[in-house]
Amino acid sequence: MNDNHYQVGVIPITKEGHIVLVTTRSGDYWIFPKGNREKGRSDRAVARLEAFEEAGVKGVLKRKSHDFKTPLGKVKRLRLYPMQVKVILKKFPEQKMRKRVIVPFEKAEKLVQTDLQLILQKIRKWV
Repeated sequence: MNDNHYQVGVIPITKEGHIVLVTTRSGDYWIFPKGNREKGRSDRAVARLEAFEEAGVKGVLKRKSHDFKTPLGKVKRLRLYPMQVKVILKKFPEQKMRKRVIVPFEKAEKLVQTDLQLILQKIRKWV
């Protein structure tokens, strides 16, 4: 993406091939851990931080990120890094603000909105 008008995050995938999703702060929707870009931090560093803060997961980011348009939400563009989850923490910074689920791809596709369903379908082919 050429401009700064996008958010970065992760698609956390466990060794069992399950997806980690979190709710928005309002609790209205299931989403991927993501956040705004930060001056002085790489997109990869921000993505790792968001995964830790929002979902309580740590892992290895795949080399290549994937850029998506999301017409339904407030954020119109996302840069997501597939993450191989190595650690799922019991305590994490935003655990009182969000719910977290760890579910198979099929269930994750039913929980998220249409634009994120399309992202999951694409990611599933690459995993």
